[in-house]
Amino acid sequence: MEDQENWSTELYKGMDVHVTVLRRQDGGHHWDYTVRVSEPGADASAESELAAESGDDGDYASAEEARAAGFARGYALVDRLGE
Repeated sequence: MEDQENWSTELYKGMDVHVTVLRRQDGGHHWDYTVRVSEPGADASAESELAAESGDDGDYASAEEARAAGFARGYALVDRLGE
């Protein structure tokens, strides 16, 4: 995958969820995402304690679809922290 940039950030249950999307390099028109969860105010490009790539074999047709899936994955990570 290429370098990620242009992180989107949302506050969820007291944690920052950072998502960036990128076009897959398989020659197709599909998108993927990377998600990071951090303490509020942390730099999205810094390594966070929790980070995940999509890993769900999703073929997202647009950047917006991949971004929404990334935030859903990030929210699930935060929810697991609260258990």
